[in-house]
Amino acid sequence: MAKLILEVENNKLKFFKELIRNFSFVRIDDDPIQEDTDEQIRENIKLGVEELKNVVEGKKKSRPAKEFLEEL
Repeated sequence: MAKLILEVENNKLKFFKELIRNFSFVRIDDDPIQEDTDEQIRENIKLGVEELKNVVEGKKKSRPAKEFLEEL
């Protein structure tokens, strides 16, 4: 089975879902995307600031931005 990712305008989404549900060979995955909680966001920022502080103080080594971006 193949997967197809579509971008649909918000105001047409309900109509589009109703339309494609009529095809027996189509399955819709309606799982909402899990987003971080406010607490998780604050913790991530805190960890990032601590890591930056360690790099500035020379306790931790950084890497070039190009190397980081190539990993993505």
